[in-house]
Amino acid sequence: MDGPLLPAGAADWAPVRTGTAGRWTRRRVTVRLRLARYWQGRGDLDEAGRHAGYAARLIRGRPVPVPLAVEVALVVAAIGRDLDRPGASRAALEWAVATLDAVPAGAARDRQLAGALTDLGGCHRRAARYPLALDALRRARQLLQGATGTAQLAATSMMSGIVAKELGEFEAAEHWYGQAAAGIAPYSADAAVLQHNLAGLAYAQGRHEVAEQHARRAVALRRGLPGATEVEVALDLAVLASAVAGQQRHDEARALLEEAMAACHRARPPRRYEIAVHLHNLAAIDQASGRTATAERGYRRTLALKEELLGPEHPEVALVANNLATLLSRLGRGPEAAELYRRALAIVARSYPPEHPTSCAIRANAAGAGASARSRAD
Repeated sequence: MDGPLLPAGAADWAPVRTGTAGRWTRRRVTVRLRLARYWQGRGDLDEAGRHAGYAARLIRGRPVPVPLAVEVALVVAAIGRDLDRPGASRAALEWAVATLDAVPAGAARDRQLAGALTDLGGCHRRAARYPLALDALRRARQLLQGATGTAQLAATSMMSGIVAKELGEFEAAEHWYGQAAAGIAPYSADAAVLQHNLAGLAYAQGRHEVAEQHARRAVALRRGLPGATEVEVALDLAVLASAVAGQQRHDEARALLEEAMAACHRARPPRRYEIAVHLHNLAAIDQASGRTATAERGYRRTLALKEELLGPEHPEVALVANNLATLLSRLGRGPEAAELYRRALAIVARSYPPEHPTSCAIRANAAGAGASARSRAD
């Protein structure tokens, strides 16, 4: 297969030259984009990345229409996100936003800019840069004012709901998911995504039976879509597993997670972030089932993988550290647990407000472990 891999960062994106692109350039770029989307839809991100990277190289230094150049950047960003290459994704999205900001406002430009801002908001969310995510999504909604009931506004509302849920603002998340529902066609991929996110929200609220209902709808919808990939189904199986585990049905949850894990390992390339999520959930099930040695190994593998993929200061790293600390505390390994709790608390203090549910839970766990250790010492 000819052509480069995805652009690695900001230096790979050149300003768009003005002028009319030759037919050869437009045709080659369009073909490469079509191939990139095809392989992305098939779940082969290696092939998708090669075609998208080739399209990105084709537009460098050549006069191309801004919408086409931005389309290349958006495809590169989406593939980079799924390949766990956040630097490539963010660079492409920031370039797309800056390029469109330099273009006179108009209906077509505003729609494309809103899409780029929504994707950039999602990129910032994944990295826990919540103020930047909120700002990008606010700009996207402003550009889409009056576009009620449209698929694009639904996508922006959906991402707004995801950010609100991660910030512990559950009522706001419910509002945004309700807004998203107005622009989503039934029995579509977006409908499956909405049910998935509603399941995640219900789980975060402790409503595990409701979460299971939404998750089962997500799985059924996804499996009914002709183009759904194994990895997409695996995402829904994972949220269903969490809902089931929350009801103490550990064997059922384990089977669902193992099915999801196998799909993510079979993917090309393997989906490492999703594998880390599944490892974490399996470790929690092992802990609840009394398999403490297996649980500790799972938590430590998850911790290393999430540190590598997300960075050592990400809130998801804090959550794994908290869970590992809780396990070690119950095993009487107080000093190890205390160090992990200190690390987790320092991370969430930088990422979340003090009243965030995760922050409150980690503080309570750390305080309880400290009290237990003092009681044993006495």
